[in-house]
Amino acid sequence: MIFKQLENDLILLKPLEAKDFEALFAIASDKEIWTQHPNFNRYQRDEFAVYFRSLLHSNQPYLIIDKTKDMIVGATCYYEYCSTEKSIAIGYTFISKEYWGRNYNRQVKHLMILHAFEYIEKVIFHVRKGNIRSQKALEKIEARFVKEYPDPNSEGGIRLEYQIQKNLFRN
Repeated sequence: MIFKQLENDLILLKPLEAKDFEALFAIASDKEIWTQHPNFNRYQRDEFAVYFRSLLHSNQPYLIIDKTKDMIVGATCYYEYCSTEKSIAIGYTFISKEYWGRNYNRQVKHLMILHAFEYIEKVIFHVRKGNIRSQKALEKIEARFVKEYPDPNSEGGIRLEYQIQKNLFRN
């Protein structure tokens, strides 16, 4: 799969770099962003640093930029690319609270899904069972729930998996 900068009229997904830490942490330091995430302390610098390193080591991390304001509003990434399964996961996404419910998350996912389907057949999303906000966002983009299983990153936590198949995706 070839990873590149992605954009539409509203957003720019620019490859994340180590130098972006401070700008992204300025957004991520809002405690409310992380309340439904398994690592709810990501608003703290040390916890965010762990998350940021995991982003940098994903298949392709992105800054989410509001093109109308030329302003960083969050981050996301592709991860767990599997050439044999022709699949990739999209996630680790967070967006500034002021952008919640304003179509930005949907636009981010749409750009990433369209790009992924140039190369693969299935897009996967993982979400914690208690993260209702993310589950509803996935349902809005017509991701289909496929299974639940113990979260390998959270003792006692449950992870849900959603998928979108290329042949079922309505652009």
